[in-house]
Amino acid sequence: MSEIKILRAASSGLILIYGDVTIGLDAAVGHGPTLLSHSHADHVVSVDLAKTLVTTQATLETLIARNGRVGRARVMTVEYGEPVSLGTVSVTALNAGHVLGSSMFLIELGDTTVLYTGDFNNVDSLVHTAAVPVEADVLVTEATYGTPHWVFPPREDIHSDIVRTAREVVNGGEVPCFSAYSLGKAQEAIALLARSGIDVVVGNFAIDAVSQVYAHHGSDLEYVSINTDAAAEILRNGGAMVVSSFRHMLYNVRRLHGPDLARRLERRSRRFDLSGWSLPHYGHGGFPLSAHTDFPGLLDFAKSVDPVIAYCFTENGRTLAASLSDTGIPAVPLE
Repeated sequence: MSEIKILRAASSGLILIYGDVTIGLDAAVGHGPTLLSHSHADHVVSVDLAKTLVTTQATLETLIARNGRVGRARVMTVEYGEPVSLGTVSVTALNAGHVLGSSMFLIELGDTTVLYTGDFNNVDSLVHTAAVPVEADVLVTEATYGTPHWVFPPREDIHSDIVRTAREVVNGGEVPCFSAYSLGKAQEAIALLARSGIDVVVGNFAIDAVSQVYAHHGSDLEYVSINTDAAAEILRNGGAMVVSSFRHMLYNVRRLHGPDLARRLERRSRRFDLSGWSLPHYGHGGFPLSAHTDFPGLLDFAKSVDPVIAYCFTENGRTLAASLSDTGIPAVPLE
């Protein structure tokens, strides 16, 4: 197998070097393509400096919806499962299950294959389908929840608990307010609440903009934007909110619907975080609804890829690398 180097980029992301080939993995490089896995903020830090940007159409659209920039990059949009040639390199985007348009990339370098996961999820959500592993010689995997205590309950159970809590709060005369990333988690929360018969108000324009991209790509999301009269009516008479920023939501309500409703929401809102990091306080201020794979899922995924070597990035990379090595997959953390 020819020598492959995987390095941390100076700003964010990774750089793959193979002979005279250089590829940015969520990182702009001086020459060569940049593969953009999705448009969350920590993955687009240097995208506007890229010369050639390879990504899905949905990722490009969510990037723009979130006020991201591609600079002067030549943008090449790709479809899942369809290889594209980048000089001597072949790249295939694969569904990562993380957010709309999110991609893993299978990179063919001569007789060697590399799978870069980006952020990925190996279970279905209401608005995304799970990532499916493919075999590769080298695995470059995220390790966000790469320690043994991160084991998420079944998603269906989390969904049920969110809906039950929302109904209890509404019936008690308060407003359940679910905080979620504007891309991905917010859309799942909207879908879950709306399909359960709960009126949903979106409190931030970023969520609204991204949700319109989801609708364009076939997701049926039923909600009311904060800048409508219907939103004020729902919030006075019973409904739930999905927000990316509680403070900005209150500002929007105050500006659009007056200080009385803003004060009422500040007093009568019950706030819940939707994040895998909420696992330690499940049900008490948060629900572990994650867009990432948990620890057992990371191990199972790597075993299915069956690599000769794995590289683990993000904060728990060292622990995941040690755990993979214990299972017989040589692995090193990218620090």
